[in-house]
Amino acid sequence: MQFAFPIAQTPLWAAVAAGALAGAFLLLRLLERRHEGRLHVFVEASLVGRLMPAYTLRARRPLFWLTLAGVLFLLLAAAQPHWGKKWTPITKTSRDILVLLDVSCSMTAQNPPPTRLDRARQKIESLLEKCPADRFGLIVFSGEAACMCPLTLDQGYFRSILDAVNADTLSMEGSDLASALLEAHDAFEADAQRFGGSENNNRIVLVLSDGEETASDAVETAKKIGALGSIYTLGIGDPQGVVIEFPEWMRQYVRMPDEKLTHISKLDEETLTKIAIAGNGAYVRITPDNADINFIHGEFENVHGKTASDTMRFRLVNRYRWPLVAAWVCFAAEGLWLGLLPWIRRRRLKRMEVPAHA
Repeated sequence: MQFAFPIAQTPLWAAVAAGALAGAFLLLRLLERRHEGRLHVFVEASLVGRLMPAYTLRARRPLFWLTLAGVLFLLLAAAQPHWGKKWTPITKTSRDILVLLDVSCSMTAQNPPPTRLDRARQKIESLLEKCPADRFGLIVFSGEAACMCPLTLDQGYFRSILDAVNADTLSMEGSDLASALLEAHDAFEADAQRFGGSENNNRIVLVLSDGEETASDAVETAKKIGALGSIYTLGIGDPQGVVIEFPEWMRQYVRMPDEKLTHISKLDEETLTKIAIAGNGAYVRITPDNADINFIHGEFENVHGKTASDTMRFRLVNRYRWPLVAAWVCFAAEGLWLGLLPWIRRRRLKRMEVPAHA
């Protein structure tokens, strides 16, 4: 027999169960004492037998033991005993999630700190932990887009690619989110041709960007991609904006006043929201905690996953229902006995009256 907890924790669980059972025993004894005390307030203990001949404490003892047995069976059901084996089908489902990560110059802004790109990377890491069975792919974009990691179940490989990405990964300046969406379309199509399957209801595009767009209209592109899968957007940055300076290497080749070598980079929530709506998804702004990732993960849970594998395994059977039924029987018997107590007392009283009449 095995239980839901590891074997090494058996002494701990046994101690907890023994403590709970002892607590239930003491509580029941306390309630019985209080019941007797209330009775003795009205009738002296030595006169109970004369004034209340039908009353006996023995008739209440089954209530005590039935309650204690019910608690014991509940504790056993909580431990989930496993015994006996049977063949059990194991079906694993997964979703295809393409992450579109903005690596343009504006993502080097230090709001939120340390940089927008670093915070976006942290959010992706948190999402990976919540979706261990899903396939992830990575597309980065600035003035152009490139697929850095195709859809894969190997999260270790995905993380290694993600850690290597920075603002210098792509050479073309700008922010062309539309090209990233088109790259996602091509990635989904290439994956379908290679591995088969063309279900659109398990495909997700997650965009992490500040929303600044300097190229074509991403909203119109999102409407076309929306038929292929859901698009969710995570806004990185602050609507108030922050000053961005041109890199030092660019200053060597551009002759402009210093005030023109800076611009204010703001989070464009309006554009990101429109993209999400066009893609039948949702938008959320980055938060200091993981509330944003929890929201996105909750949305992902509503997306139907495709069957990744279907196997049969010979596994122990969880028999928690048996002690649970036994606990229910004990509590039901307790209620039945409680209902029979008046009848038992009347019957006992009649037996005592027969010798008196004789």
